[in-house]
Amino acid sequence: MKNLVFVALAVIFSFIPVFLAQQNGIKAPMTKVEVLEEGVYKYEGDTKGNVYFDHNMHVEALDEDCSSCHEGEPEKIEITDMSTGHGLCSQCHDQTDDMDQCNTCHSK
Repeated sequence: MKNLVFVALAVIFSFIPVFLAQQNGIKAPMTKVEVLEEGVYKYEGDTKGNVYFDHNMHVEALDEDCSSCHEGEPEKIEITDMSTGHGLCSQCHDQTDDMDQCNTCHSK
């Protein structure tokens, strides 16, 4: 009986890091998997689903002010995990009412 309880606890505790990673996604990998059309990118996330980024729409919405996202001369921005994406995007998106739900950007 002790062995069964020990095994059950070991299994439960082994899933805690996986559960926590899915909840905050800080280190969850993001991979750009395809370009849907010029300036529209699909990123595949390991925990919260795919993110679609429309560069064209952002350029238009920001009146071609690239400095909101790019420092100095605009270069490609590499998003490799959710922390990087959230750090960059939340600068503006935390200020808008429509961006308070994960599924605004993430789709499963």
